[in-house]
Amino acid sequence: MSSLNFRGLARVALVAGLSLGLSACFRPLHGPTASGQSLQTMLASIDVPEIDWPEAYARFGHYLRSELIYALNGSGQDLPKRYVLNLSYTQSISTPVVDSVSGRALSATLTGSLTYTLKEGPTVITTGVATESASYDRFEQRFATVRAGRDAEIRLAKELAEQVKTRLQAELSRR
Repeated sequence: MSSLNFRGLARVALVAGLSLGLSACFRPLHGPTASGQSLQTMLASIDVPEIDWPEAYARFGHYLRSELIYALNGSGQDLPKRYVLNLSYTQSISTPVVDSVSGRALSATLTGSLTYTLKEGPTVITTGVATESASYDRFEQRFATVRAGRDAEIRLAKELAEQVKTRLQAELSRR
């Protein structure tokens, strides 16, 4: 019976030893960065400049910039800007479901692709592409369809901003 307890104790000690040894390999995403600075402070020091979007994307560009500013610095503190986030955007709209009687689209899918580049002065820190889509129903009432389309743009902007924020967190946590 004592050998059974010894084996169980040895297993627990082995698991504890391995977990302690591996714990140094992982760094929490929301903890301090490698430089010791707070990740939230680093995110708040990212400048999202105003962009002169093409007319077709102007409203979406406003939503996206607002969501990014809130996602990166929701505290509202005005910190000195160390980084600049450059953006470019393309979108497409598809209507996968069409009423066979009226020939009118019953739904639409808005797909956006956001290319971002984070720079510190002339140095490029990271670059990437975030892609997301948002669907909405199209109605016989024109204004209901317009509102549903705008709601889809807002949802798309929030999702793209969240993707970019997460990727920037992962990159800046290593700095």
